[in-house]
Amino acid sequence: MNRRHCTRPGCTDRVVGRKLCRRHYQQAWKAGEFVNAPLPPRVPGRTVCAADHKHAESSTCYIQHQCRCVPCQEHHSQMTSRRNRLKAYGRFDTGLVDAEPVREHMMLLGEFGLGYKRVASLAGIGVTAGRTLIWGRQETGPRYGELQKRVKRETAEAILSVKPDISNLAGRAPVPARGTHRRIQALVAMGWSQSKLADRLGMEISNFQTMLYKQQAVSAGRHRQVEALFNQLWNMAPAHDAWHDKAAYSRTLNFAKAHRWLPPMAWDDIDNDVEPPVPEGEQGAVDEMAVELALMGERVRLSSAERREAVTRAHAKRWSDSHTAEMLGCNERTVLRIRQELELQAFGQAELVQERAS
Repeated sequence: MNRRHCTRPGCTDRVVGRKLCRRHYQQAWKAGEFVNAPLPPRVPGRTVCAADHKHAESSTCYIQHQCRCVPCQEHHSQMTSRRNRLKAYGRFDTGLVDAEPVREHMMLLGEFGLGYKRVASLAGIGVTAGRTLIWGRQETGPRYGELQKRVKRETAEAILSVKPDISNLAGRAPVPARGTHRRIQALVAMGWSQSKLADRLGMEISNFQTMLYKQQAVSAGRHRQVEALFNQLWNMAPAHDAWHDKAAYSRTLNFAKAHRWLPPMAWDDIDNDVEPPVPEGEQGAVDEMAVELALMGERVRLSSAERREAVTRAHAKRWSDSHTAEMLGCNERTVLRIRQELELQAFGQAELVQERAS
């Protein structure tokens, strides 16, 4: 009988485990035939594996495939002798490490947006190794779902080398648009018009402005594209020798100044800074024009002092928190926090409706 076929009478399907095919293996496992049952004896290999197998590189070919070619036998003999010698010296290392730190790192990468398939691709390991580390054993049987306690050192080092960075995300993965918006605004503050930036990014101007003014998230591919453009243009101004280029350059600078967009060097960390660093002498300075523009609904950048002044003036006009937040372009909770710090009383919605009706 061919040892590659199922040992059940009349079955010629390929063996998947315990010398049984998939169907008979499932039946035997459900019937409890494998409980405390010894494995069937192995038949010594009488054939030589194909030439493309990893002869003399690992023990898989010798043990699992039972190949008995000369390279496999010599490699297995050397490995056995080396293992016995290291055990005698007390220096034997299994090559396995604790899997828990590696699993926690995989979970961290998952929260960042890197799934186990993406991590496996970046680390250069198999998908099965990453999936088993997270979800446990997937093969049917009593050990289904069991989490690994140890993992190969090479696999652990490869996974731990993958960092939660935007450069590792897939191109369509969503990321916050704050860094993208700030880079575009910084280039506009350098004199690069939005139309020129849209052309360099290969975008229509309408889609470009939608991304700049309305989108709170962009794809990782778009973020990397804007970052590369920013790194290329951040320290140079556009050509403005011709009269039409000069007019566009001046118009762009005035637009950025009116909206208080910052140049590239104004940020310490353009992706993660909540607010740009402010010199000590300007901590309490208030730009009256910026406050008035913000109360008119213009999207201008306000400092902390200016935002508090804007909330105070909006409260004097008996605006609700939601209307104030809408005009200032911030979150309603921000308005509530500032109003509570200033000890300003809230206006009820019913009172405001009745007042406007009268």
